[in-house]
Amino acid sequence: MDDHQKRRYELTAEIFKALGHPMRLAILEKLKDRSWCVCELADDLKLNKSVTSKHLSQLRNAGILETEKHGTQVVYTLATPCVLEMSDCSLRATIEQRNKRMSFEGFQ
Repeated sequence: MDDHQKRRYELTAEIFKALGHPMRLAILEKLKDRSWCVCELADDLKLNKSVTSKHLSQLRNAGILETEKHGTQVVYTLATPCVLEMSDCSLRATIEQRNKRMSFEGFQ
């Protein structure tokens, strides 16, 4: 594996790691339709601001979110909407595979 491939895999792993928490996926779902500030997301998801901020930071560091200052507030926007498509596709495929496996195991 050359350095370019290695770096590509590392970046991909960073993205998957950032997506690896249910609350971060919930945050992405919220950001699908509009931009949110930390305080709005925290209130809506019933989390404290520091926890919400940490989740947002991980998503931003992975390149999934963008930020913009609006006065004293930082507003978060989904920079890569394709991650939601990937998430939905993965979920559908996994459910389908589990259903097939359960159906097959029922016939043994």
